[in-house]
Amino acid sequence: MSKCIIFDLDGTLIKLPIRYELIQKKLKELFNTESEFTPLIPSIIERSNNNQNLIDSAFELLCDEELIASEYLEEIQGVQELIDDILSKNYTISLVTMQCKKVAEIILKKINMPEKFSSVITRDDSVERFSQIKKTYELLNFASSDVIMIGDRIHDIDSAKKAGCSSILVNRPDHNSKKLHELRNTL
Repeated sequence: MSKCIIFDLDGTLIKLPIRYELIQKKLKELFNTESEFTPLIPSIIERSNNNQNLIDSAFELLCDEELIASEYLEEIQGVQELIDDILSKNYTISLVTMQCKKVAEIILKKINMPEKFSSVITRDDSVERFSQIKKTYELLNFASSDVIMIGDRIHDIDSAKKAGCSSILVNRPDHNSKKLHELRNTL
């Protein structure tokens, strides 16, 4: 049986040192508010009141900060070996991320993986994780039961469950999480 493994990017395969405090400050200025943008992307969408120019400006601001952070990214231990192990089993691997497409492409080049993912769905394609997961398996013609989502946030796990997929929580400091390198030879 063929499987599709969907990975989240930041926090799962790499760590991006994004300056969220600065993003919050800039967003407050852009939206002329003192309110925090939490969770970040849903708050931007909600507070924009369907003003696409405002959403575009906010996402451009995010992309600029992600681009700066990409200069200092850190690869999670074991990522290269895990990806190579999965590909050696002829599984399909895909990526979903809330980063912009431009930064995702830069990151994949930096970690020497620009051609390893069968699909890459970014914030530019969808701002909802559930939708990103569903678009991935539909695009690649997989049944949701043949998909495993690997992410570092509970939201990744909940979105995978909602999409009918299995999931594995990684890189969290609790007992329900695995380290990425521990997945090698287990998938």
